[in-house]
Amino acid sequence: MKLGRAARRQLADLIAGATSLQGDFFRSVAFRYFHPDDVISGEGTRLNGGRFVPAGVRAVYASLEEETAMREVTTRKNALSGRNQINVGEYPRMTYVLSVTTRRNLDLASTLPSELANIVGLCLGGRGYSASQELAGIWIAKGVESVVFPSATGVGRNVVIYLANAGAGSVLVRNLDEVLAALRRPRPRERGR
Repeated sequence: MKLGRAARRQLADLIAGATSLQGDFFRSVAFRYFHPDDVISGEGTRLNGGRFVPAGVRAVYASLEEETAMREVTTRKNALSGRNQINVGEYPRMTYVLSVTTRRNLDLASTLPSELANIVGLCLGGRGYSASQELAGIWIAKGVESVVFPSATGVGRNVVIYLANAGAGSVLVRNLDEVLAALRRPRPRERGR
């Protein structure tokens, strides 16, 4: 992907104007990733990359709305397998609430200058993630900690937090103690056995 002079200037201005982000966001995970440590480890993106995350970068995705988190899951499954339904092996699922605090956030879901808006549109609508990863490489190198972006489903917004830039404590599982206690709780014995 080649950025023209106007797009480079618009991106530099966007990065220079980065603002803080604080709030609670939603992340839906399959059973094999139920443990809270896995939910916020960034291991999946380190291994595979993703939209706006080059491989090798630890990052955590979440959605600003719970409905968006569920749409993202079904849309991703549809893209991978040609079906709209979640594979039975991906059940049960759990939606975590993540508390996020970053100091340098870019908002790609707001009104962007025309050249940059066109590039972001290509990143959201194109096949594969290489263009978005290339773009993200620029702002990650400049210390951006998180990016809010429109969902590729066409409705809702997502956020990605770059763990190395954001630092420890930037992404926390809400009610962590209660979640861990529930995971450790012994299974009740069935009656009548």
